[in-house]
Amino acid sequence: MIQRPFYPEGRKVCQACVLHPPGGVVGGDRLHLQLSGVNDAEALITTPGATKYYGSDGREASQHQVINLQDAALEWMPQESIYFDGCRATQSLQINLSHKSRFIGWDISCFGRPAGDHVFVDGRVRTRLSVYSDGQSLLHEQLRIDGSDDLRRVSGMRGAVVVGTLLAFVPDMPEDELVDLLRASLPEDACFAATQFDDLMIVRYLGTSAEHARDGFIAAWRVLRPIAIGREVVVPRIWAT
Repeated sequence: MIQRPFYPEGRKVCQACVLHPPGGVVGGDRLHLQLSGVNDAEALITTPGATKYYGSDGREASQHQVINLQDAALEWMPQESIYFDGCRATQSLQINLSHKSRFIGWDISCFGRPAGDHVFVDGRVRTRLSVYSDGQSLLHEQLRIDGSDDLRRVSGMRGAVVVGTLLAFVPDMPEDELVDLLRASLPEDACFAATQFDDLMIVRYLGTSAEHARDGFIAAWRVLRPIAIGREVVVPRIWAT
């Protein structure tokens, strides 16, 4: 469901929340979401809370998201996905852009919920992220987690339980000076990194706090939004509830 849209920046930019009424995703659920933007439309889409994948009886839960932009601007900023112990989950996000599109978005995954002493011990999670510009692949990556061993090992999460990626696509994006400015805006710890590939800016987080990840991504968003969207940041009110 789409909750009532807001226009805190005037009628040009729509802010809306995507709501899954049951409040959680369980084994056997199949969720599909497609967002499309055309004709210079501008929107910011978020969620009212975290997406929670609960323990499963063996059946898999899946959520597949597709974003299609043609000469439009979209900010895709859902709150984190929480994978609880025992879940079986697959999540994918495919972003299809045109050269004139403008996009900023993030994805944050949390394995267990440390603040509530919910530890991820046994579960299977597959996530996939793909970005295309005019049909050409810019980024394609997958994350496979099978139980707590993959969280601990060096080739896995290195003891972290939260991983996040922020993407910004801006045609003809400025070169190195933007990367330096972005890195200077991020919290001064080893949890964040920023890189640029042509017109795609990527910010990474690996740590133990979904809140820390989002705070860092908001700091990066404050740098990127005036360049990508041509506007200063207006934080959705739903995040304060």
